[in-house]
Amino acid sequence: MGLFNRGQSQDDKLQTETIKSELAALESRLDNFLAKLNDRIDLLIAGFIAEAPAIMATDDRFGQAYYRFSSGIKGQATNMREKVREVMETQIEPAYSRYSDILSAGSDAYRLVHEWRHRCAEKANNWEDELQHRMDAATEQVERKNYEPIFLDMVNQYMQQCKSVLCTQCGDNLQIAQVYYHSAYVNCPSCNTQNIFEPGVIARDLEQNARKLAEQRSKHFMDAHEQKRAEEEALYQQMHNLQLKMSFQELQAKSGPLYAQLLALNNQRVAAEDEIPAQLDKYYRNIFDELNGLLPDLKEHHEKFFISLQNNYKQYDGKRSINL
Repeated sequence: MGLFNRGQSQDDKLQTETIKSELAALESRLDNFLAKLNDRIDLLIAGFIAEAPAIMATDDRFGQAYYRFSSGIKGQATNMREKVREVMETQIEPAYSRYSDILSAGSDAYRLVHEWRHRCAEKANNWEDELQHRMDAATEQVERKNYEPIFLDMVNQYMQQCKSVLCTQCGDNLQIAQVYYHSAYVNCPSCNTQNIFEPGVIARDLEQNARKLAEQRSKHFMDAHEQKRAEEEALYQQMHNLQLKMSFQELQAKSGPLYAQLLALNNQRVAAEDEIPAQLDKYYRNIFDELNGLLPDLKEHHEKFFISLQNNYKQYDGKRSINL
């Protein structure tokens, strides 16, 4: 028999209050810890936004200085995230395990401890999600560019470079009218001599900026993907909260108005979950179509890129397995 049953003695009630007091103190410490970390995040993000533009303005073409700087910022954020997980593993989980082992499943005391653990975990998870959102928003703010004019300017540079490429045999202009990603043989229109054309770094930079522009033009599909992920997560949390309100008997019997509500929420959740990979596929397919429109000469190269993307994101099955 567990520590608590229907007919609680005065000693049991006193012990319940003692447990409540201990759990409340631990939760308060967690709240204060998260608040202090938020203050540190405010300073971290403010410094990142203030310093990044100057670093990027004097950086090399590969962006090595900015990469080291942003990696350092992300490393500090990761350290804070690990500290939160450490608190959960060393303070919250041990307290939950200590009491859940001696309480009767389905009792009010067990439910109290279970709800406390869920509430603390939800606070930690929400904090992590908010940290990721703030870091992503700060990165987007710092790195935001309009790639339309950048891409057009690079196309013009590439075409100007091609006009200066001459035949090694007769000296006539090779009249290169397409984009090459790698070195290629180009016939001279005058003497038909095969010349090796080296597009150089400008072609690779051109393709890289075309990819960024394609991603920029496809952002609405990624936004829809993220929205579906958030919708599925919200429905999952609603289901979890509803399960906490249900009695042990209701969960065992799998019947009643609350269980019917639980099934309805799960149907909505599954529908949203099924849309998540579909929206991601639309995002990558649109990037592929945009790239082919921007640089049709590199269609074969884009095809390989798209297949590699598909193989990567289709390896992961993010669907939840929920027993109802």
